[in-house]
Amino acid sequence: MEEEVEILRAPDAKLIRELSLVLNSVGIDHRVVGNQQMQWIVTRSEFARPALEELANYHRENLGKRGHEEKLQLYAGASTQVLMWFVILCMTHILARAGSFGVDWKQAGAVNGQLIRDGELWRPFTALCLHADLQHLISNLFFGALFILLLHQVLGAGLLWSTVFLAGAAGNLLNAWIAGPELRSLGASTAVFATLGALTAVQWSRKLASRRDLAKRWIPLVAGILLLGWNGMGGVRHDPMTGIQRPPDDNTDIGAHIAGFACGFVIGFAVWKLRLSGRIDERVEARLRWLAPALLVFSWAIALIVARG
Repeated sequence: MEEEVEILRAPDAKLIRELSLVLNSVGIDHRVVGNQQMQWIVTRSEFARPALEELANYHRENLGKRGHEEKLQLYAGASTQVLMWFVILCMTHILARAGSFGVDWKQAGAVNGQLIRDGELWRPFTALCLHADLQHLISNLFFGALFILLLHQVLGAGLLWSTVFLAGAAGNLLNAWIAGPELRSLGASTAVFATLGALTAVQWSRKLASRRDLAKRWIPLVAGILLLGWNGMGGVRHDPMTGIQRPPDDNTDIGAHIAGFACGFVIGFAVWKLRLSGRIDERVEARLRWLAPALLVFSWAIALIVARG
């Protein structure tokens, strides 16, 4: 009987089975031996070097496929971005309540399905800064701050605001196209759920790139959809006897929430993939950092000018 040598030992039986399959796939003869506490892979001495090389190659490939998840860069300074979120929404709310510049800001900037179809394309942006009342504002401040905090950690300030506001405006456009000319809507919640959609896309993309169990790869997507359902459906409830019920006084724009989440997911996924491919570098990020603020200022300038006649 030819001499056998041990090439690997581990207490993880699942890992040993996985590595044994690797050796089987390349035709290297070996055996798995051991007990409940420890298992070994042994092979004939002439196969030891090729077996170790195959396992080393497999290990490198495994690390490459999990690299984006394990080496994720987390960006600091999220508190500054959350503060900017508060400033943008609170200042706009104060100016709108005061009727600054002699303009009805809600009339000038809210989503109006017919006027958007007539070419007032600034409204999908301006509507993101308006709120019906203080309770509406506080809700969007809280949930927006939470999702922005998390999204900033994975995208950084360079891509954060362009993703949030472009996806939010796209969500308003999509909602206006689906709902028709009668749609009237305002609020940052479209941007809030766009942020959740982008965060879901980034985390889901990372899990798909890993070698985790199939079920674990889908956890971010399922969690994002559950959060959308929990926070974005207003007072809608499902009654086993009567089906889906919605209170008469509930004016939640569910379409805007779903559209925002969908647009955020698509844009977030695209931004993440473009960054990983190197097509979005630091210079591009530096330009994109100011794109969303510039679009918001420009949109409001047009809205106020048109409203003043």
